Amino acid sequence: MKFFDLSHFKENCPTEAKNYFNLILKRLETIEKKLDKIEEKIK
Repeated sequence: MKFFDLSHFKENCPTEAKNYFNLILKRLETIEKKLDKIEEKIK
């Protein structure tokens, strides 16, 4: 589920900002997966 479109931001940012942003997105995905596992255990 995407809350906002990041394509404009990614295309117009310097490389360092892109890499930092990608790192944040990867961490969010990891957190989301962990939450999914916790929800599975609860059910």
